Amino acid sequence: MSYSKNHLICLTYPIKPGPYAGPEIDFWGIIKWEKIFQGVRSIMSEYETSAENKAKILLDEANLTFCETSERKDSAENRTLDGSPWDQGKMDGEFDEEDYNRILELQLQAAKICDEHPELEEKTGEMFQSVTQENADEVLQQIMAEPDLRDLAKIAVTIFLLRFPTVQSFVNKGHPLVLAMDEYMLENANAQNWQDYVNIAEEFGWSVKA
Repeated sequence: MSYSKNHLICLTYPIKPGPYAGPEIDFWGIIKWEKIFQGVRSIMSEYETSAENKAKILLDEANLTFCETSERKDSAENRTLDGSPWDQGKMDGEFDEEDYNRILELQLQAAKICDEHPELEEKTGEMFQSVTQENADEVLQQIMAEPDLRDLAKIAVTIFLLRFPTVQSFVNKGHPLVLAMDEYMLENANAQNWQDYVNIAEEFGWSVKA
């Protein structure tokens, strides 16, 4: 019995019947990879982050650093790790001690940048308002080209990933110490939001660990 090309396309069936069926194959046992790749592409596209969102996240986080700095318990003349606005007592059971100390160090570094470059608060706010889909790539280049602005954004993204190391910790649990600036973020806590930060860190090679 001979089969035409059209016959072979129609003769498809699972490798195994029932719930344990494998990938679909044709009459000659060739896996229908197209369907598998379609599923993979769908998952990947779901968690992609547009240039516009990247730019807005980086600028928003950099700008919010000034708010957190203003809530510190120390002063610009004498910045210390203990000046963090976070209450260590509320962190019990939530952080690895190494991660917590790393966060304090990053907060201190960001506070010093804010002290030395107060003009960045207004600048990041204006840049955020100017971001569009069309100019997002150019804005990202501007952020990366300005060391202090880039460092504020990098610190904020790193702290976020230390606070929420997994998507479950962000979507389901949140954080015991929710600052005023976190309210909007936690109201919009979803897998895509968390993945945006991961994508940014991976694209720019920003490691969570020192």
